[in-house]
Amino acid sequence: MPAYREEHADRPGKVTAIRGVVFQSDGRSTVGRLFIRPMEALDRWVAGILPDRGDPQLAMHAGLHVEIDGSREYVAEQLVGSLYLDFRNGLNWTPFEKFRERDRGGWDVTLPATHFRGVDHAAVHETLQRLNAIEGHRFVGEDCTAFVERAFGARRLFADSPVLRSIGVDARVGDPAMPLLRDDIGLEPEVSQKLQFDKIKDLPDPLADAESPNVQMWVHRLLPAILVGALIGWLYSSASRRSTPVSSTARRFFK
Repeated sequence: MPAYREEHADRPGKVTAIRGVVFQSDGRSTVGRLFIRPMEALDRWVAGILPDRGDPQLAMHAGLHVEIDGSREYVAEQLVGSLYLDFRNGLNWTPFEKFRERDRGGWDVTLPATHFRGVDHAAVHETLQRLNAIEGHRFVGEDCTAFVERAFGARRLFADSPVLRSIGVDARVGDPAMPLLRDDIGLEPEVSQKLQFDKIKDLPDPLADAESPNVQMWVHRLLPAILVGALIGWLYSSASRRSTPVSSTARRFFK
């Protein structure tokens, strides 16, 4: 799980180029296995995008692959996993080689930003300027996909929640495995397979704005409270069942 590292907290120089949006699938992430992947599977199922046998693991993280001072590669990314990252500032500027160490048997892929719907070279240039002044937000208010969208001037780059949209509620999903890519881009077969491009290229354009509720983040926030509530309920129910025979005996004794 990522921890706060002081040397990654500040922009290490001037952002001089954006190589693209980088997707990552951590092959050994416990948080990913227990929480992120099940949520992604639900998102895909609701969207009608069902996995086939042998499909690669889905991306569970996204950031911006950038160049610093014309030569050094970094990833500007929003991380979760420590009190500092979660409640103060989740923005990290991670050297690209350190970022790739987190693949751990998984994979990473960088796509040019212009492969996303509604992003042209002018938008990339504006984002470059914005990154040189951007401030970090705490993770509980902004996940990794929300950071990428904020950097691009609040452009929607990831899909809405299909199930809420079907009942008339526009809300973001915040799922790095559901990027809104143009359907006319050419991808290498290996990259296409990792992103499962043929399955996601027809995702509908988003209706919710960038400030709308992030369904996945709210589920992640509420899940611990739900689990604690369920545990308390189970303990109370178990205690009640254990006390019932004693109470019955006592009532018979005092009759």
